[in-house]
Order: sequence, then C-alpha cells, then structure tokens
Amino acid sequence: MIKKSVISIAVLIISTLLCQAKSVAAPGDDKRWQSAYSYSQEDVLESQTGLSGSWSEKVEEIMIRALSLTGVGYKYGGRSPETGFDCSGFVQYVFKHAAQISLPPSARTISELGDTVKREDLQPGDLVFFNTLKSAFSHVGIYVGNNQFIHAPRAGAKVRVESMEERYWRTRYNGAKRMEVETSN
Repeated sequence: MIKKSVISIAVLIISTLLCQAKSVAAPGDDKRWQSAYSYSQEDVLESQTGLSGSWSEKVEEIMIRALSLTGVGYKYGGRSPETGFDCSGFVQYVFKHAAQISLPPSARTISELGDTVKREDLQPGDLVFFNTLKSAFSHVGIYVGNNQFIHAPRAGAKVRVESMEERYWRTRYNGAKRMEVETSN
C-alpha cells in the first residue's frame, strides 16, 4: 500500500515538474496509417490474455513507463525509444510494454476503442485526443492528472508533459477513452 502511495505521489510530482514547455502544433497520423490497420475492441481484449494484476496497478506501470520516456525525440512513424516516437507510436509502445495491451498504430483507430470518458471524469492512464490536422482524433496522448497529459508533440520536439488548459490544446480537445480491463491474479 505504501509503495502505491509513493509511486502515485512521485508520478504527480514528476508530471507537475515536467509541464513547463509551451504547447506547439502537434502532428497526427496521415491517412496511410489510419487505413493500413484495422483493430476492433475484441482484438485489443484478445491481446491481453495472460495479463495479471488490477487495472490500477497497470495504470501505475503506464505512468511510470510514459514518464520515463520524457525527452525521447519525435519521429514520424516512430515506434520505439531508439528511433523516436510519433504520438500514436508513443501511446502504442507505452501500453504494450507497461500493460501488455496492443493498440492500433494511429490516433484515429485508437480512438475507436475503449470506453468514452467525460473530461471532468479523466483519470491517469486515460487516452486524450485532439484535432491537430483539421481532422478529429488526429493526435493522442496519455492523461497524467491535474489537467496534464504526456505525448510526442511534433517534429523537432521531444516527449513531454503539457497542460490541457493551454489554449492550443483546450481548443482542439476531441475527447477521451479508457482502455480499462480488470484482470484476475
């Protein structure tokens, strides 16, 4: 129990300290990524066989993994810390390595999965979506709490935490999804 509290406090402190960069235009996924793969809710659930531990434990792992990648460079189509990440590659990598959840490789297709979450009900680990390319659900990040999210923003930038209250993100917010899956030990 103490371990969970310490981790939760550490995540909150780290996310607050990291949220100091100005928001800038963020890239999304182009049409080739959106149409190249087809994932259903069933595909995501199927990928989670053998998963153990509670969802709250998985969220802790997601937060730790995501925050540990702060500073990794942006690369369009990037899917690893070695090559860099684009927004969906970052989310896909974090969920796969922290929670053994396989997600599709585009913000738009990821947005079709999970349960819709109202903005006032956001919790750490929820996925937040934005319209950054004059196209709904063209950018995705991971909510970390305190109206902040972590993401791979754009070419020339690095994975970072930003405030959803900044005008750029506030005006482009499309919604949120929760990929919560309760598992048995």
